[in-house]
Formats: sequence, C-alpha cells, structure tokens
Amino acid sequence: MARPRVRLVVTADDFGYCPRRDEGIVEAFLAGAVTSVSLLVNGAAAESAAELAGRHQIPTGLHANLSEGRPVGPARHGASSLLSPEGFFLGKMGFREAVAAGDVALPQVREELEAQLIRFRELLGGDPTHVDGHQHVHVLPGGRMPSWA
Repeated sequence: MARPRVRLVVTADDFGYCPRRDEGIVEAFLAGAVTSVSLLVNGAAAESAAELAGRHQIPTGLHANLSEGRPVGPARHGASSLLSPEGFFLGKMGFREAVAAGDVALPQVREELEAQLIRFRELLGGDPTHVDGHQHVHVLPGGRMPSWA
C-alpha cells in the first residue's frame, strides 16, 4: 500500500511590515525554507513587498490585520470602534479587550477586512492564496473572518 504524500507549507507572515523583514522572507523563500507569505496590506512596505512577491512568484495570502497600524478602509476617515482616538488600531490586547466587552462593531470589522481584500487585489492583481490573521485576531469570539476568507 502506498503511503500518503505529505506536503509541508511554511508561511512567513508580516510580509510588507518593513523592507528588512521582507528581504529576509524572500531570502528564506528562495532557499526553500518558506513556501508562501502573508501580506500586511497596511504595512509600511506593502507596495515593495507585493512587487517582490510578483518578481519571485511567491504564493501570497492576505494577513488580515485589525490590531496594528492604520486601517485601509472607511475607518481611516473617521471614528470607528476599531481605532484609538489617534486613528490607529487598538493593539493586540486593546482589540481583544474591546471584543470581549462587546465594543467592536462587527459591520466595521467586515468593512475593514473587505477593504484589505480590495487593497490586496490592487497590489497583486488577483486573489490571495490564503487568508490568515495578524496576531491571531481571527480566532477571537466575534472576530471570525467573513465568508469570502
């Protein structure tokens, strides 16, 4: 009887966070240690990371982010349950506490995640190979990914 074939997928997340991190991720991909990446579309280096992914044909997913930096969706233009008064996401613990307290408006979560998907498509010209969550926000009660994820 033939043994089942096992495929190991090693995904490097936070792609697009900063150029130095992205260089290391690409180096690991080219060496065969990494098989895919997850792009932070609101990261400081998202555009250059997307270019690197295209140049090196790196399978790229969306690293959905509700906890760090600034939003890419409608929330960036005004008040939102996802943001601090300064316009930044609440941080990992702040977001968790806001979810637990029922202070996060789920329609705003959906709007932001949809905006991140649109931004991903703009940067890479297609759909993500996968979706995962920055700082594991996708596993929080009420923080689950929408049906398209």
